[in-house]
Amino acid sequence: MAKTMEEKIDENLKEFKRYQLQLKQIADEDIVTRINVLAKQLVFIGRLASIFSEHSKQLYAYRKQVYTEAYLAAKKHKSIMAEKAVIEIRKQETEAYGNAKKWNTAFITTKEEINALKYKIKINLADGSNYTNY
Repeated sequence: MAKTMEEKIDENLKEFKRYQLQLKQIADEDIVTRINVLAKQLVFIGRLASIFSEHSKQLYAYRKQVYTEAYLAAKKHKSIMAEKAVIEIRKQETEAYGNAKKWNTAFITTKEEINALKYKIKINLADGSNYTNY
């Protein structure tokens, strides 16, 4: 049985939060462990971004369908009647788009954090400092 969108969101959000709790318990100096946990968390951030992006696109297609049907069914004031028919769908679409952007931004930010930590390791190894934490 295929999972619903809500089930997918809940499942991935639960995993994201689990890794977030782990990150809070890792010392800032333990860079390698932080990178490993962030990399694992990145998978779930990416999945959430994908789920919300897909939902946004589905709502867009549904809105266009409802608009067209309402437009064709209206006797007069076709555009106004069609716009009226899709008001709630537009609100849902906007929310889904916002969630997709939020999680996509989180994905990019997490990737940048991982890269910054990798760079920090490289710098520390080059100058010989803090090499015991790797």
